[in-house]
Amino acid sequence: MDPSPVTCFFNRPEDIPPETLDQIRDLIEEGSGVGTSWIRENLQDAFLIGYAEHDGKVVGTSTHKYPKEAYRKKIEAATGLDLQGYLERGYTAVRPAYRASGIGGRLIRGLIERSEGKKIYVTIRMDNTPPLKMTYREGMILAGTFINERTGHELGVFANQRPPRKRQG
Repeated sequence: MDPSPVTCFFNRPEDIPPETLDQIRDLIEEGSGVGTSWIRENLQDAFLIGYAEHDGKVVGTSTHKYPKEAYRKKIEAATGLDLQGYLERGYTAVRPAYRASGIGGRLIRGLIERSEGKKIYVTIRMDNTPPLKMTYREGMILAGTFINERTGHELGVFANQRPPRKRQG
């Protein structure tokens, strides 16, 4: 797939038409790589949403969102990292016909460029090679790992700025 006819947008949730937000949500749910219970709320409260359109259809997305405090604290407890003040990159999904065309990287780069120097982290399964390669390519570093208690998978925490360790005490 040639990415040239694909247009990328980077907007606050309130500036995205509701029907486009619905397409973004549907794409994330179809990818089934993440839990779906908080998608709608997280998108509405996101810092910035990147999405790619082709012929009026959303074909890719990625989001910089404010992590749920309980989720952030769970990751911090498991890794010893201090992620307070970080945005979470999440909900990166590209329709199968558009994968390996650079859309995911364009969206992630665009989000980083437009996120005003903010600190960002993302969690990725350590056996999920395509997003790991893309994350490294976009300059994020592995800051820590932990086991997801629900799934038993090892997850990596990648950041654009190395998070400090939590202080004990």
